Amino acid sequence: MIKFKIFGINLAVSVGFVGVICLMLYVDRVGLMLPTMLAVTFHEIGHLISLLAFKSKPGRVELKIGAVAIVGNFVLTTKQQLIMLASGSLFNFLLFALFYCLYSFCRTMYWLNFSLVMLVVGALNLLPIMGLDGGDILNVILFKILNPKIASTVNFIISITNIFIIITFGFYVLKDTKTNISLIIFGIYLFLGILISKKQKNDCKILKNKVK
Repeated sequence: MIKFKIFGINLAVSVGFVGVICLMLYVDRVGLMLPTMLAVTFHEIGHLISLLAFKSKPGRVELKIGAVAIVGNFVLTTKQQLIMLASGSLFNFLLFALFYCLYSFCRTMYWLNFSLVMLVVGALNLLPIMGLDGGDILNVILFKILNPKIASTVNFIISITNIFIIITFGFYVLKDTKTNISLIIFGIYLFLGILISKKQKNDCKILKNKVK
């Protein structure tokens, strides 16, 4: 992990995350990767704003394969959790409206592209996939109505199914465009994130068993 601090918030960036970003920048043929990275940054700022509004300062922000995790000892109600998880996409949608208004006023394609990227990033993060906000929102809801073990299994199955759909559609896009493999990389990125997350949880369980 590469660790540093910005505005009093500790950041930890995994080497794998940097590698994936470099790969996506390399294969980007339409120049949307940089606006996407800015949209993702604004997305996380949306989460941080809601946490600060609930008087819960994050301990650190981790950028790793498959997910961006805001880590800390948060004491939030279920309603506050759902608001915090949705706030990133809501901020993206707000910026989409702002940049689209700028495009409507000055008719510059840059603002149109930027607004559409904001919309896409906000929408993708609401997909019910583990590692994305939609997956976390689904997890909170499932844990309220189901047994924890069943809830985790249901969330995992839904996540894998959606990733399969994304990768399949990615191959359709690749066949149509001959060069665009961004959706395939995105799907693999999410899949690796789930595998790494499950491995880390299993390692924790093994450690706890050894302690006993």
